[in-house]
Amino acid sequence: MPGGQLNRGSSIRSITGLTMNRRGFIAGLGTIASGGAMIGFIQACGGSESAGLTPPSALGALRGTVVDMSGHPQGVGRVYLLAKTGFNSGVYADVDGAGKYDFGAVAVGEYLVRFWGASLGSVPEPLPNPVRVSVAANQTTVVPFQIAAGRDESQYHDIYAGDFFFQSQPVGVANGLVVAKLGAVICWYNVGQMLHSVTGGPWGDSGPLGLDDNFNWTADQVGTFQYRCRYHGTQMIATLQITP
Repeated sequence: MPGGQLNRGSSIRSITGLTMNRRGFIAGLGTIASGGAMIGFIQACGGSESAGLTPPSALGALRGTVVDMSGHPQGVGRVYLLAKTGFNSGVYADVDGAGKYDFGAVAVGEYLVRFWGASLGSVPEPLPNPVRVSVAANQTTVVPFQIAAGRDESQYHDIYAGDFFFQSQPVGVANGLVVAKLGAVICWYNVGQMLHSVTGGPWGDSGPLGLDDNFNWTADQVGTFQYRCRYHGTQMIATLQITP
């Protein structure tokens, strides 16, 4: 594949909170499985979504750059390709030493593209992350990211609220268990197309979250807390466990 390698993160282990160089960053993520160059997301029935590789009828290209706030290339991190609803199936491209990434040929459609840099770099607010993109037939879509010095990932947990799931990022099980330490900041982001909420636990209720809205809670007590979306309570139910 020109310019990059497409991967499916089937056996990725988290290294958040570790400081390392780029080689260590990639090696520490575990087995990297090479995949095909064509990506397509399959809609599932019953209000949920799964993702997989399927031969698309029309293709475009998707690539981009990663630079610091001064515009200098940064060869760290990886970029995830998510479905329009925000579901992360583990499809990613690693950033090379020149600060470039390349998904190669991608099925025509709408996607989210998310940068993840562990403790080496993060996209500062108010810059968007993930970025919404449209891939057109026979055209190249370029998505640049600007990053700053990385935050302590052990103190932050990003959870996407999509249509119809909660999912820990950068990889996690839909509507699964997230374990965090006391004092950590839990950040829920609505990346879906529908109205959602984060209801339950010591925080009570986030209130309605529209597209790109977020809700933060600093974990101030130990326990295991089930929460749900009050608009999709039979489909969006997840668990947060806070440990000492």
